[in-house]
Amino acid sequence: MLRCVFFLCIAALLCSCAKPPLLELDAAEYMVTRAREKQALVFAQSEFLAAHNALDDARKAIEESDYKGARDTLDFALLHARRAVVLSEQRQIRRTLQEAAQKRRALEEEKARLEALQSVQEDTSHLVEPPKPAPMPVPKPAPKRKPKIVKVNNYGVGEGETLWTISAQPQVYGEGLLWLLLYQANRDQIKDPRQIFPGQTLSIRRDMTEKELEDARQRARESDIFPVPGAAPAKQ
Repeated sequence: MLRCVFFLCIAALLCSCAKPPLLELDAAEYMVTRAREKQALVFAQSEFLAAHNALDDARKAIEESDYKGARDTLDFALLHARRAVVLSEQRQIRRTLQEAAQKRRALEEEKARLEALQSVQEDTSHLVEPPKPAPMPVPKPAPKRKPKIVKVNNYGVGEGETLWTISAQPQVYGEGLLWLLLYQANRDQIKDPRQIFPGQTLSIRRDMTEKELEDARQRARESDIFPVPGAAPAKQ
């Protein structure tokens, strides 16, 4: 009877070893992945590499049907992966606490420095009177320059212009009453003083005497071609 029980146990053990350890493989892969997510390669490098390499060896053993060797290797991988997770969490917490302590010390040192500086300023403020700032010189406004007017000897007629408006231009005569001078100087192309056309080029006479200028003004006042408000009516 005892011999039968012994053989049954041996058979059950052999059957269990004949199956690939898939559950153990899943558990080891999960724990290695978790260790990677916890940055175990940085914080627990030796433990993580041991678990990672053991997992690779277990996969090869399963491919070669060495299920017993695979189980032993998976147990090793699972153990080191768990240790890698724990070490990574502990070391990350320790680093966070150290960084917080460093920031706190830096703030305390800065606060102490500012308090010491303020204390020194308060102690010496009554001894030395701060110099008064020198008055800022008031800049003198730049003199306004009148735009320089360049007199022209020829003028191109634009859209809607008349002899009066052209004569009133600063670069021509600067006075609309002198339109008659334009008419007299350009009789070859102007038949009617009321009609000039865009594109015409008018000659500008510059050699007038003061008497000629006054005569042109007077004749313009008396003319009805470009009536001047308040001027005497033209003689019939």
